[in-house]
Amino acid sequence: MVSLNNSTAASALSLLTGSNKALANTITKVASGKEVNSASDNAAYWAIATDMDSQGSALSSAQDATAFASATVDTARLGMQAATDIVTQIQSKLILAKSLSGSAKDAVGAEIDQLKQQLGTVAESTSFAGQNWLSTDAGSAPQTQSLVASATADSKGGIKIGTIDYDTAKSNLIAAGDAEDGLLTRSYSGTTGSGAAYDYHLIDANSTVGTTGSEISVNSSTTSSDLDGMIAATNSMLKDMTSAGASLGATSNRISSSSDFLQNLQDTIKKGIGRLVDANMEEQAVNLSAQKVQQQLQTIGLNIVNNQSKNLLSLFA
Repeated sequence: MVSLNNSTAASALSLLTGSNKALANTITKVASGKEVNSASDNAAYWAIATDMDSQGSALSSAQDATAFASATVDTARLGMQAATDIVTQIQSKLILAKSLSGSAKDAVGAEIDQLKQQLGTVAESTSFAGQNWLSTDAGSAPQTQSLVASATADSKGGIKIGTIDYDTAKSNLIAAGDAEDGLLTRSYSGTTGSGAAYDYHLIDANSTVGTTGSEISVNSSTTSSDLDGMIAATNSMLKDMTSAGASLGATSNRISSSSDFLQNLQDTIKKGIGRLVDANMEEQAVNLSAQKVQQQLQTIGLNIVNNQSKNLLSLFA
């Protein structure tokens, strides 16, 4: 036991206590990898880093929402692309039918019917997380969807969420409610190059509110003039579908660019936080080794002082 009247021992104990505290502090830094672990280490840096970390978390959540929005749009875009390819095939079959007659024309009609069934499958299955932008049932109609596309920090440290609005009426193909809400269920009318009037739709979805046009269908009795009208109608459909595909593509690109920006911004924030609070691990490793040696030497010194005191007292025993 150290006597408080022994100034040398008291001084050695004080030095050892300080070394123990310094060693414990260095061990904490090495274990956490941070120079600033609490406000007591550096109040200003800790406050700034905490605020930046909060912003980073908000940006991370915004990026997750952006990824969800991107997946939703990409699903619709791929579905639209597949549907456009099928309608292009149908138009090719209609053009082929103009050179056929009898049973050959019936065969083409059967192929077109199969392609129309594929269109229905594509439209109904193009869904992500319960959202389908290519098909609406009898109890719903196309709506404008708001998609998270960006997040920015204001001057007060708050987070402002930016959105992109997309009207699914642009891409809805099949409408079981109002047929006019679907690009393939609505009626396309006009006049062919020969002056014949036409009024056709491609898919009959048994919509609650129907359309006035005839369904595109081919059999042995379909006339060349009828086919001209069907070809003109599918051409108009393809124009609308191409426009919808371009709109979906542009929306996807905007969201993708925003997602990349959010990732870069998060990386920048992490680097900023690191510069404020991260420890220099090489320096701390050197400190740790030096402080362990210092602690050992001071412990030995304290033991020597205590032993000298005991030896001195033994002379008077």
